[in-house]
Amino acid sequence: MTRLIIEIVVLAGLALAGVMIALGANAYVVQLLFSTALAVTLAVGWNLIGGMAGYVSFGQVAFFGLGAYAGALAMLTWALPWPLAIVLAASLAALLAWPLGRIMLRLSGIFFALGMFGLARVAQIIVNALAITGGPMGTSIPTAEGPAATAMAMVALATGAVALTMAISRARFGLRLAALRDDAIAAAAAGVDTSRVKVMAFCASAGLAAAAGALYARNVGYIDPASGFAGTIELQTVLMVLAGGIGTVWGPVLGGVLISLLSTVLWARFPTEQQIILGALTLVLAIAMPGGLASIPPLSLWLRRPPLGVFKPTAFTPTAMEKAPAAVAVNGESAVLACRGLGKRFGGVVAVAGVDLAVAPGEILAVIGPNGAGKSTLFDMLSAFSAPSSGEIRFRGAPRGTMPPHLLARAGLARTFQTSRLFPRLTVFETVLLAATSHHPRWRDAEQATSALLVATDLVGDAERFPDALPPGRQRLLEIARALALAPAVLLLDEAMAGMTVAEIARVQAVLRAAAGRGTAIIAIEHVLPAIAPLAMRALVLDNGQTIAEGAPDAVLADPVVIEAYLGVDAMALAS
Repeated sequence: MTRLIIEIVVLAGLALAGVMIALGANAYVVQLLFSTALAVTLAVGWNLIGGMAGYVSFGQVAFFGLGAYAGALAMLTWALPWPLAIVLAASLAALLAWPLGRIMLRLSGIFFALGMFGLARVAQIIVNALAITGGPMGTSIPTAEGPAATAMAMVALATGAVALTMAISRARFGLRLAALRDDAIAAAAAGVDTSRVKVMAFCASAGLAAAAGALYARNVGYIDPASGFAGTIELQTVLMVLAGGIGTVWGPVLGGVLISLLSTVLWARFPTEQQIILGALTLVLAIAMPGGLASIPPLSLWLRRPPLGVFKPTAFTPTAMEKAPAAVAVNGESAVLACRGLGKRFGGVVAVAGVDLAVAPGEILAVIGPNGAGKSTLFDMLSAFSAPSSGEIRFRGAPRGTMPPHLLARAGLARTFQTSRLFPRLTVFETVLLAATSHHPRWRDAEQATSALLVATDLVGDAERFPDALPPGRQRLLEIARALALAPAVLLLDEAMAGMTVAEIARVQAVLRAAAGRGTAIIAIEHVLPAIAPLAMRALVLDNGQTIAEGAPDAVLADPVVIEAYLGVDAMALAS
């Protein structure tokens, strides 16, 4: 809370200083203030999608240009007051960004960056060809009454952009953005609607860029395709965020101020070399200081994202763990999760062939088999991360259909992964809290459930640490805690006890017994057979994608067919 108050005071102080400069300084300084506030707005807006969501864009200038034209045409064609025209431009950009984001954000990495670059060029070509925009000659609009009015408006927009980022970084949405940036698959497994989250960030980013463009057009009184869609705007925006610290709240503010002032100085002294110098500076920063100013120790404590969630020591009671129905035996319709004839082909390779499986509430089923038997592929299909080639899956008595992974997780089917998928930039507490917020609408309830799970999994002492600082066994414990935070009806564990110490295995066994006692059905893939054998009520053995044995664990492990599958030799020959 103290940090939040300090940040609010700093932001209010900067805004007040900007207003005082706009009202009292000469025209040159006021225009410099406008340019600096514009740079901060663009940097903060780009950081929402490029830093906080992790989708590096080379085309946010498309929304800047569209906003500039939309604002200009609204003032010229409909005679709207310029503040209303700016709001309209931002709204139109955000609305346009929704369907565009649904398409463009299916790409990732360099493909998304290039797609956005192409979007900016297409927008420039369209504007260049339309008569209503003035074509390549551009169009003039009435300028503001004076530079002070637009400078104060831009200061207000920059202040609002920073305040929005501050609010997002401390909210459920910000936690989900951070998880999406680190690992989208793990985020979906934790119940995050990754598509919706990234599109919302894209729309907010587009709206800020468009509002800045509309104010820019009002300030200069003229807009043409070359200035509205200038590649230098995109270059400088990316440089600002890199310089300050990508993904942070205050990094883009510092970077925006510094690079804006530096760009002004370079333009005054080296007008023809300005872009070369800025491009070289971008390369140097990306290589020598990829974290920007936020990576410098004295600043990093304040520039990095504040951790979310409050530890609740009073929540550590058995009732803090959500209760589920009592365990029942499997008999057809009683199964909470079942599949029949489930198969998966990758071209001509059959990974899973006709597997039947059923598990009842409170039952622990072990799925074992040699490497390459199709166990993880089976889990991918059960949890909706891979579509079956054949067969049917029923969850809670109804066909699962095409329910996406995040909705399936919220409905009560949680999983871990064969290789731990955690979030490097979320603390242990935040990692579990992320999944808890998908199940608990109230933030306080999510915090309490998270605290209870950290106690149950013996992770209390690691609550403020990051996953990379944990040994492999405790990383596995963290992933199990994250899955249990969804209060699942079915828990899929993919080699969850691999790499654990004896004490950690004992802790996991106790947690799983407690979960099964509350009615959670557990399906566990394990190579550490002594770890799962004391827990399992049944065992199912896969080999080459097919079920070769099923029944009581002791009987299954003594089956000659199973022994041959594991050891590659005939059991009778081994006995002799």
